[in-house]
Amino acid sequence: MATATATAPATGFEDWEDRICRTFVPLRATCDGDTAGFSGDVDSADLGSVALASVTASHAVVERTRRLIRQDDPELYKFGLQVSGTSVVEQDDRQAQLTPGDLAIYDTSRPYRISFSDDFRMTVAMFPRKLVRLPEDHMAGLTAVRLAGDSGLGALIAPLMKGLTGDLGDATTVIAAHLGDAVVDLVTAAFAQQLRQPLDAGSSASRRALRARVGKFIDDHLHDPDLTSKAVADAHFVSVRYLQKVFEAEGVSVSAMIRTRRLERCRRDLAAPQNRDVPIVTVAQRWGFTDAAHFSRLFRSAFGQSPREYRKNA
Repeated sequence: MATATATAPATGFEDWEDRICRTFVPLRATCDGDTAGFSGDVDSADLGSVALASVTASHAVVERTRRLIRQDDPELYKFGLQVSGTSVVEQDDRQAQLTPGDLAIYDTSRPYRISFSDDFRMTVAMFPRKLVRLPEDHMAGLTAVRLAGDSGLGALIAPLMKGLTGDLGDATTVIAAHLGDAVVDLVTAAFAQQLRQPLDAGSSASRRALRARVGKFIDDHLHDPDLTSKAVADAHFVSVRYLQKVFEAEGVSVSAMIRTRRLERCRRDLAAPQNRDVPIVTVAQRWGFTDAAHFSRLFRSAFGQSPREYRKNA
């Protein structure tokens, strides 16, 4: 199922600031005047490699400073849709003034500041920069630039993002990942259009279709300990070499994708309250890990904690 975070409304400004930091990246938030009357909320969902969140609040200013970037720089883009209220997005000495329906992209690896009006709502899609197959130096010239949501590709992206903030409870993990891919593809196309550049040749229709089929196949067979690059290639009637070449554009190997997705499923199961009495080795075996010690080492490498520590802290 798609992973959605449904929580009670934030109880105050500090709670809201903590939530936006945990949902996105470390940020500094301020609020003019008395924070006693502040109200805000953050709802989020995982769409594969895309984190989608709806942020609401009364007046606030959010900043990503150089100090915070030095502490944690996951190299992400954030793409915001102004749903209600207004905002000013500032980055790289540019300002984008957004009204409802407008969009803008900004980079978490460089300082930015967003000033929100009273009673605003913004939908934000956050994803790795590497997923946008356009030159980063060219993309740097498009941050904090208003993209109209009522014309061109913006008119396709805005209603999609707004609609995705609804109920994703019935979406499977595979469907959610495809929805996230759709957001990234549209964002890439929109900025390719602005840059007047063709999309990466590696994203041809046939190869993208194969990647989509392979992704679904992997998700459907993660429980199988015999799931390997060769097994995936054989199931799709291609050679292992060709399969690996198709995935080169994604910057990941098929075996790494299998390992990452297995670890992510284990992480989610370990965090789920209903699984707290399920032995860790059972969770690992459920997702294709047959060697408990090897699984523990991989999990710690990926998430910075042992499976037991992660379950306790979650």
